[in-house]
Order: sequence, then structure tokens, then C-alpha cells
Amino acid sequence: MAKIFKHRTDVAFFDYKDFKTLQGYVNMYGQIETRKKTGLTESQQRHLAQAIKRARHIALLPFVTNNYIAINHKLRS
Repeated sequence: MAKIFKHRTDVAFFDYKDFKTLQGYVNMYGQIETRKKTGLTESQQRHLAQAIKRARHIALLPFVTNNYIAINHKLRS
């Protein structure tokens, strides 16, 4: 479980099994949010990205969200 303190820069670690926390760092298209939006340091952003990639690999998080699929389907029609 990610330990979040008063500020987002005080995150102790990211656990890939805590997908509820990781979902907050993924936008509606399934992309990992940038450091400017998350407010994390470089090393924290790397740990976050690694945790999200691990969660995707074992199917805890989707690679592409349903919103993105629905938008593309409407555009093609």
C-alpha cells in the first residue's frame, strides 16, 4: 500500500498490488501522469511507473481504459 503523507512528495513507496492508489496516477486514456501533475520527485516517479507497469502486467490495471476504447469506437463510426 502506498503511504501518502501530507504532501504527495512525501510518498514512502508504491506497491504494485495497491491498484486503487495507482489508478489515481493514470489518466482517462491509461497513460501515466507526468511529474508536473503528480508532484513527485524523479525517483518517486520512476518507482510509480515501475509499480504501474507491474500492475498492468499481472492484470490489476488495464493497459487501455474503457473510456478510450469507447471514444475511438465513436470516432470510427
